[in-house]
Amino acid sequence: MNFIKAFRNKSRIQLSGLISGFVLIILFAWTILPASATGIEANREFSVGTVNPGESFAVTVHIITDQDIEALTLDENLPEGWQVSQWENNGAMFQETSTFKASTLEWIWVENLSVGEEKTVVYNVTVPSNSEPGNSTLSGRISAYFVPAASVKGFSEIMVTSPPEANFSATPLLGPAPLIVQFTDLSTFNPDSWEWDFDGNGNIDSNERNPVYTYESPGIYTVILKATNSTYGNSTRKKAGYITVTEKSISSGENVGSEESSGGSSGGSSGGGGGGAGSPESTRNVELKEISNEQVFKGIHTCFTFKGEANEIVTLEFDPKKNFGKKTAIVEMLKNTSSIVKEPAPGIVYRNVNLWIGNSGFSSQENFENAQINFRVSRAWITEQGVSKDTVTMYRYSGGVWNSLPTTLSREDEVYFYFTAETPGFSPFAISSMKINTRSIELLQTKNEENKAHNKSDLSEGEKQENITNINLELDNEKKDAPTPGVFLTVIGFLSSYVILSKRKQR
Repeated sequence: MNFIKAFRNKSRIQLSGLISGFVLIILFAWTILPASATGIEANREFSVGTVNPGESFAVTVHIITDQDIEALTLDENLPEGWQVSQWENNGAMFQETSTFKASTLEWIWVENLSVGEEKTVVYNVTVPSNSEPGNSTLSGRISAYFVPAASVKGFSEIMVTSPPEANFSATPLLGPAPLIVQFTDLSTFNPDSWEWDFDGNGNIDSNERNPVYTYESPGIYTVILKATNSTYGNSTRKKAGYITVTEKSISSGENVGSEESSGGSSGGSSGGGGGGAGSPESTRNVELKEISNEQVFKGIHTCFTFKGEANEIVTLEFDPKKNFGKKTAIVEMLKNTSSIVKEPAPGIVYRNVNLWIGNSGFSSQENFENAQINFRVSRAWITEQGVSKDTVTMYRYSGGVWNSLPTTLSREDEVYFYFTAETPGFSPFAISSMKINTRSIELLQTKNEENKAHNKSDLSEGEKQENITNINLELDNEKKDAPTPGVFLTVIGFLSSYVILSKRKQR
């Protein structure tokens, strides 16, 4: 019994010692570890909550410590492509005692930081102009010698906003009442709601994205679209005089429409199908129509540019002799020969096209000079048709006939040959080319060499004779290159006379 009691007393003493040691460890950790864990702290602030692509904002980081630390380092991480630069910091100490590493976005202090001391870093961030809308994150760490690294607290997300850029197209742009027009939204940056005003009276006529509207009465109508993204904002595009509704079809026109934009600039527009504005062409024969608007002033070279992928006309250029203000150029790529000409253009036609500028009276040499049409022809078409790029010609239909225009090759790439044609006016045109018929002609010398080669080979006399006969037959077919029978007779006569005279002299 005494032995059991002694064992129990010894076990109690050991257990008590273990408990005491564990308590001492906890007390040591309680007093020592917090000082290290909370040695430094950093908080981040943004100057704005939202920013547009291409704009800048300021980031401020406050650093404080509750103990003396050495080798303080701030490491900030930004989205890829965002640019960083330092700002003035009102004589903050880090400007004289630290080194900024722009490549790694690190600020490093070489001197010690005392208890309660604070350092402030302010830097400028520029958001790339091509950034997509949405939330973007900044992150960072603060660390020091013998102090565990800690994440920078405070602001970390900033919203990049980009309101939609409103734009639209419509087809047709001109026609008799009632005119049914299909509108197509071309706005960028993902709008989620649309407000259409089809007659410019300030009232909303539709909230659909791609609406169809019927104009019941003749007139010239202004169209306005407001495109909105519920998160990023809105913008408005106004096209003045965009839709023209007539009592009946007209053969030519100039008031195709101008554009005004709250945040955009005027320019050309394109659409498929329909003759319409400024053209007497049958709408059934129009495959593609593209328009371009430019200001036309005397003495200033004018160039209308077209960018449609299926449009083979690149530019229309001329030097105005008068001031005309805003003019509209129209290109109509046709399915077949123009319905307003009597017969197809000469040669193998690549494309039929109508070119119009302004009203019917504009196409006069009294109004402009040095007019050029820059166009292109597919390499694949030239190969398929067996034609030469040197025969490509632009034809213009005027005075009831097709007239060839001076056409020159200007450049080429892997897909197209590019040409320039000089023209006295604008009307139906055709891009055409002529096929060149060529055949290979073998020289008499080549035939003789083949004959010698056959005779030297191990052929029977009958095979040799057959080969000679075949060659002679082929030579007979090349009449243009072979000597005529008269030439042969003349040569034989000279040779005979020479032989007879030689024999007489020998006698």
